[in-house]
Amino acid sequence: MPITPYLVFNGNTREAIHYYANIFGQDIPDIMEFGPGNGPDGQRFAPDVQSLVLHSQLLVHGTRIMFSDAMPHDPVTIGQNVTLALHLPDIQVIHETFDKLSQDGNVIMPIQKTFWSEAYGIVEDPFGVQWQLNHEVSEVTA
Repeated sequence: MPITPYLVFNGNTREAIHYYANIFGQDIPDIMEFGPGNGPDGQRFAPDVQSLVLHSQLLVHGTRIMFSDAMPHDPVTIGQNVTLALHLPDIQVIHETFDKLSQDGNVIMPIQKTFWSEAYGIVEDPFGVQWQLNHEVSEVTA
């Protein structure tokens, strides 16, 4: 499966999605909010975070581009707000790739089961590139 660019914004992702959908002649996609669910630490999200965008995506000229808001306590620096998302059907390969990328790197979120994936984790490699590894059985087309 291809590597997918993932754009992260500081609370204005919904606005960015509308902008890019308009630019590329797309319908506004489904937008998943952080909502009242639990965060990576198992605790409920704070009320001021619940309406932020957890995930959305557009298909632009055959390339999937994903979007999310950063957590308010951990803002991104615009210009450095792109990560690479690797969606793989093989959980073992996800773990092996994650382990290799984390050597001399920094684990941001250990691989774990989430409500959308059997295995998801974020790691920053030694060159400062952040990778999101996600178990995905089939390629998303929209």
